[in-house]
Amino acid sequence: SAETIRKAHAIHPIAAVQHEYSLLTREFEQTHLQTIRELGISLVPYSPLSRGLITNTLDVNNLDENDFRRQLPRYQGDNWKNNQSLAQAFSEFAQSKNATAAQLALAWIFAQGDDIIPIPGTRKIERLVENAGAVDLHLTAADLAEIEAIIARYPNMGARYNAQQLAAVNH
Repeated sequence: SAETIRKAHAIHPIAAVQHEYSLLTREFEQTHLQTIRELGISLVPYSPLSRGLITNTLDVNNLDENDFRRQLPRYQGDNWKNNQSLAQAFSEFAQSKNATAAQLALAWIFAQGDDIIPIPGTRKIERLVENAGAVDLHLTAADLAEIEAIIARYPNMGARYNAQQLAAVNH
């Protein structure tokens, strides 16, 4: 919680907090971001590409049977169908910017402040090169507004985790 961060920071300065944060997981903005900024703490978000969902390259049917995303509500049933529409619209906007959806998602995070340093999980060298290209994509206020409009048009559906996983994360 923000209160816990304040207490810990009072004992010893905290340099960074790691938390899930992406276009599709933004609760941190309401719960912690103001506090860490007041204290001069950086955010190091994990899953900045929404576990691949925002890239529009993921086929849930091709996930390994042991892939934990199969258990996540965002990747199931009607939630998945809606979220595919969101990813498609986002990808089309990225193409209009001569970028990939991954690059646009990372550029959006960079646009949220210099104190946010994302760590996208990357298994392939070509994805690393692609992700690095995001630093050259500078978004205007109009671009950021269009991204918000896409999210409003296709709101992310499905919880970040199922109930059992969420209980483990919040403890």
